Amino acid sequence: MELFPPIKPFNTFSLKVSELHTIYVEQAGNQQGQPVVFLHGGPGGGLEPIYKQYFNPQKYHIILFDQRG
Repeated sequence: MELFPPIKPFNTFSLKVSELHTIYVEQAGNQQGQPVVFLHGGPGGGLEPIYKQYFNPQKYHIILFDQRG
């Protein structure tokens, strides 16, 4: 599988999902592009920088989040 070059997120934040829990979110690529949400494997896994390289950053607004657990 050929990957796109590494990119940095243009936005990161913590999304409050309950009184006790938050989820880390990253956005990268083209802010005006077609949205794509990447769900990593889990439980026990987390976001890896390579996940952003699966998508064309010129075409897609890449949204990634850490699953709980």
